[in-house]
Amino acid sequence: MNLKELILNIVNDESYEPITIKELEKYLQADKYTRNAVYDVLRELEKENKLRISHKKRIMPLSDEELSLVGQIQLAQSGYGFFISENKDFKDVFISKDNLNKAFDGDRVKIEITKPAEKGRNAEGRVLEIIERGNTKIVGSYQQSKGFGFVIPDNKSIGQDIYIDKKFSKNAKNKDKVVAEIIKFPKKGNPEGRIVDIIGHKNDKNVDIYSLAAQHGVPYLFSKETKKEVLYLDKEVKDEDTENRTDFRDLFTVTIDGRDSKDFDDAISIDKNGDNYDLYVHIADVSHYVKKGTALDYDAYDRGNSTYLYNVVIPMLPKELSNGICSLNPNVDRLSLSLKMTIDRKGRVIANDFYKAVINSDYRLVYDDVNNFLDGKDQSVYEDELLKEKLLLFNELHKILREKREDRGAIDFNFTESQIDVTDDGKVLNISVHERGSGNKMIEEFMLAANETVATLFGYMDFPFMYRIHEQPSKEKLDGFKRALNTMGYNIRGSELHPKDFQRILEEVEGENEENVINMLMLRTMQKAKYSKKRDIHFGLSTEFYTHFTSPIRRYPDLIVHRLLKSYIENKLTKFNQASLEMSLEKSSEHLSMTERRSEDTERDVEDLMKCKYMRRFIGDEFTGTISSVTDFGIFVELENTVEGLFMYKFSPDRFEYQEESLKAINVDNKKIYSIGDEVKIRVLDVDIYQRNIDFDLLEENETVSEQQESIS
Repeated sequence: MNLKELILNIVNDESYEPITIKELEKYLQADKYTRNAVYDVLRELEKENKLRISHKKRIMPLSDEELSLVGQIQLAQSGYGFFISENKDFKDVFISKDNLNKAFDGDRVKIEITKPAEKGRNAEGRVLEIIERGNTKIVGSYQQSKGFGFVIPDNKSIGQDIYIDKKFSKNAKNKDKVVAEIIKFPKKGNPEGRIVDIIGHKNDKNVDIYSLAAQHGVPYLFSKETKKEVLYLDKEVKDEDTENRTDFRDLFTVTIDGRDSKDFDDAISIDKNGDNYDLYVHIADVSHYVKKGTALDYDAYDRGNSTYLYNVVIPMLPKELSNGICSLNPNVDRLSLSLKMTIDRKGRVIANDFYKAVINSDYRLVYDDVNNFLDGKDQSVYEDELLKEKLLLFNELHKILREKREDRGAIDFNFTESQIDVTDDGKVLNISVHERGSGNKMIEEFMLAANETVATLFGYMDFPFMYRIHEQPSKEKLDGFKRALNTMGYNIRGSELHPKDFQRILEEVEGENEENVINMLMLRTMQKAKYSKKRDIHFGLSTEFYTHFTSPIRRYPDLIVHRLLKSYIENKLTKFNQASLEMSLEKSSEHLSMTERRSEDTERDVEDLMKCKYMRRFIGDEFTGTISSVTDFGIFVELENTVEGLFMYKFSPDRFEYQEESLKAINVDNKKIYSIGDEVKIRVLDVDIYQRNIDFDLLEENETVSEQQESIS
């Protein structure tokens, strides 16, 4: 624990009585060499608004009110923002553009309340002080002038262009997409910066995708050191690599992945063991090649995970590893960490063993073919009788595991996912609904079982570990979900809901028109799953023990778990300093939860970009869609192909009234009522590629499916 953390722990302790700086120095036994350090840290903490020093030099913890008025700014495209307090119970505060006081998106600020909250409206505030700049790197287009230039930010919420002196331009050309770092925030005039990276010219192939990745801070270039290390990697498994490993090369093994997949990090084998099943899950032994402390390891940790952007993949590991020596390609030897689970007819794992192993996959199977075979659509897709026998056995076990998971209340969402077909140069050919087939669900079930088994092992040992947790939904979100369900005619009671309650709702709406909407609403109600050194429930899976173990090629948390598991197999866990490991896992959990969110945000933005590219060709066309959300500013409608657009009240000649309690919108002029789940007709009005928005017009001449003759009240 460093000096800053130590002082904060003292000051924020429940039994703390305010003491002076001299008393703190005495308590810390500071000598003449360390007193200056204590004083500097105290001033730094005061500047960061983490404590307060009174005029009598007493060190004071911040009051609840003071803590509530420190937090982060989140800007909207229109330039206004919201203040998100560090006190999670404090509601967001609206900050107008004029009251931002030059705060940028992500800045840590201190505010004051200028107008208290009213019913249905957030409190309003003003930024008093910018404590810490959150994001000093801006992605945008370079506009060249004589002797200087400007970077025009892609993020329109940044209301000012960045001034670039010619000496800081890095020889960028006009209309280049660049990353600029702000180096000065003058009291007057534009922020000043320097160009740190040139992404490419505005019209270059996929420059829009790489710009979004850079905007979110996703690293997409490997370091020079990593590129050098890759040159010395083995291209194939050597004999000495297989020493002291269990030989599973004679075990019938397959991989099942998407047709376009190139990195195969899991393979499976199965045998019947009396009435039980022996399921083997083999995972690529990435830790054998990616050693702690190397440039490869640093770059992988920095990325945290691979980011999949349709025709562009930003991998966690260089392709020499992800598609090469680590990938469990067919008919070649590969190193693995293998888990053997003996599973009974009720789906219980009654025995398990872990191995450092070597395997040789017999087949590289693709989901489409496996789905067709298991679903009886094409029995001739495979000729190998042993392969067909094993697939049927896999499927038999899959159904047992799935039934057990459903019995305990695990939530299996059934919302539609987008299948977006994109060419190498970024042209969107088609958008449709992605179907999860039997093969996809089977592999998912086996990976869930493996992850849970590994977590259970470390959970019962009570050894420091990285868990994947999913906390219960908040009361506020639950209340909103219940209200939305009520508007669609589904009643749900009880102040606290359990996984089985959610599962019952999904079963009730299966096959109904509003099924997809309710699945999405339920997903939005859930907390965000995250990594943690502390064991906690996984609400969605209805389990006490869960981790990520099965994808070390594309997720760094899995690599951490592999290293711990390998130490367990080698009986080396006792060599760990557990206190140090706990601190390391806590730091890694926070970082890797952040990188996951970062990638998800980037993937979501790129998906919106692709949908906008596709829908530009349909401006003026009419479609049928389903209302997915009703807000105080407009109605969101989702089309059958998963594209979502917004009908805004302010652009309609009619007057609309929003009923917050019932989540309905009423056309005041013709008394029509619009609710979540209603089927409506829309016309595509406009598509904004840069802000990734699609505007719809609601066609009033077509009646909504659920035309309730309710009075406006």
